[in-house]
Amino acid sequence: MWSFIFLVVVSILSVECNDIRLGYTTGSSRRIFNEIREANPALWTRTDDVIVNAVGSEVITAVYVTDLRDGKDGQAYIESGGIGTKSVTIGLRSPSVLRGYRFEIEVFADDPNQSKNARLYSKGGSQPYFDDGQYARKY
Repeated sequence: MWSFIFLVVVSILSVECNDIRLGYTTGSSRRIFNEIREANPALWTRTDDVIVNAVGSEVITAVYVTDLRDGKDGQAYIESGGIGTKSVTIGLRSPSVLRGYRFEIEVFADDPNQSKNARLYSKGGSQPYFDDGQYARKY
């Protein structure tokens, strides 16, 4: 039994995936970039840089890069910027010659200067508390 569990854990850990999942989104986060980037196979290793800039006083809160190819052997990495900054530069690279890549890139941003109370009450405000006596009371 223990050997089976060990084999399952080893097989899960041996799967290599170069997806990027940085940060998190909130209810007030806004998607500022959503694109699928792909490169066809060539006689050289294909590389590309994707630069995403936030507008106004927004800062980047999440960066999600997903490899959409079957082997998931493409390489994605953050070259500069990232979470908490105004811009991020994402590097994409094919795994080898005669191979392309296909990545989905999502970047989310949020305005840290917006009042937290304005976020909480922007969808209709709070309900007043009424005690109509229909609930059991514990003394």
